[in-house]
Amino acid sequence: MTDTGINKQALAVGARSAALHEAESVGGPGAMTAFTYGWPFVFLALAPLGFQLGGAWSFLLLGVMPASLTLFDWLLGEHGTGAPPTAQLPYRLLPWLYIPLQVTLTGWGAWAVAQPTTPALAAVGLTVSTGLTAGVFGFVTAHEMVHSRRRAERALGLAQLASVLYVHFAISHIQGHHRRAGTLDDPATARRGEGAYAFLVRSVSGQLAEAWACEARRLRRGGRSPFSPRSRMIIYAAIEAALVVAAGLFSLRALGFFLGQAMLAIMLLELFNYIAHYGLARRPGPDGRLERFGPRHAWNTARRMNNWSFLNMGRHSDHHRFSARPYQRLETLEGAAHLPTGYAGALLLALVPPLWRKVMDPRVDRVMAGPIG
Repeated sequence: MTDTGINKQALAVGARSAALHEAESVGGPGAMTAFTYGWPFVFLALAPLGFQLGGAWSFLLLGVMPASLTLFDWLLGEHGTGAPPTAQLPYRLLPWLYIPLQVTLTGWGAWAVAQPTTPALAAVGLTVSTGLTAGVFGFVTAHEMVHSRRRAERALGLAQLASVLYVHFAISHIQGHHRRAGTLDDPATARRGEGAYAFLVRSVSGQLAEAWACEARRLRRGGRSPFSPRSRMIIYAAIEAALVVAAGLFSLRALGFFLGQAMLAIMLLELFNYIAHYGLARRPGPDGRLERFGPRHAWNTARRMNNWSFLNMGRHSDHHRFSARPYQRLETLEGAAHLPTGYAGALLLALVPPLWRKVMDPRVDRVMAGPIG
C-alpha cells in the first residue's frame, strides 16, 4: 500500500471515530443508555431518607431537588437528537418499576404519619416530599403509561393517577388536550399574559369538565346514559372516594397526609401544563381554519438533566406529533420553540408571574411572529 493509500485509510478511520464520538456526545445509543433516565429513583429515595433522619431533614428533598435539577441543567448543558436507541425493554422497565415504588411510598407515608410518635414537623416534611415526587416523577411516568397502547401499562398509569386523586386526567389529556392544544378551547393551554395561579384554577376545573364531557359523548355513542355504571368517570370517582375513606378510617393524620400530597402533586402537574404551551396559540389561516399543531406550539428544552429526569418531556413537540411514541425515541424537531431553561427552572420562574412574563412574553412574541403553518 502506498503512503497516499495509508493516509487515506487513516483519514477514513479518523472520520468514522469522530462521527461515533459526536453521536455519543449528543445522546446517541453509545451514551444514552436507559441508566441515564434513572434520576427519578434517586430523588424518590430522598423522601424516606429525610424522614428517617428526622426533624428539618424531612424537607431534604425540597431543598435538594430544585437546586440539583437547575444546577445540573446548567452544568451538563444540552444534547442533540442523536440516533434513537433500538433496545426497548430497559427503557420500559423504568416506569414499570417507578410507579409501584411511588405508590408504595404514598402508602407507607400515610402509615408513618399516622403513628402517634411521628412529630408534626416530620409529618409535614414527608407530606411535602411525597407530593413533590408524585407531582413531578409520578406524573411523567403516569403520562408515559396512559399513552401506551398496552392495557397493562395504561392500568399502571391510572394507578399512579389514582394515588393523587386525578385519574380523569387520562381522559382529558388524551381525548381533549391532544386534540385542542394551542387553542382557546383547551383548558390545559396557558394563554399569553395568564398567570400560573389563575391558570391552575382554570385548568383543574376545565379538565374535570372536559373529561366528563368526553366520557358522556363516548357513552351516548353506545346508546348509554352519561351516568351509566360503565362510565369511567363514575368508576374513577368511586375509586378515589374509596381511597379517601380508607385513609380517613385509618386515621385523620393519614387522611391529611393523603390529601396534602395529592394537592401538591396536582399543583405541580398543572404547572408543567402551564409551562408546556404558554402563549403558543394556533392561529386561523386565510380560509379561517386553525393551523395544524406544529413544532412551535409547545415549549421544548434540550437540557440533558431535564430530559434524563423527566423522560424526555423537553421534546414535547415530538410527543404531540406521535403521542404513543416511547419517551426514549422522541426527537428534537427543527423549528420548535425552546425555553430559556429546563422545565425545573421554568417552573420556579412561573411561581413569580411578573418575572415569568418579563422573560417569556418576548419569546412568545418572537415565536408567534413566524408565518402561519
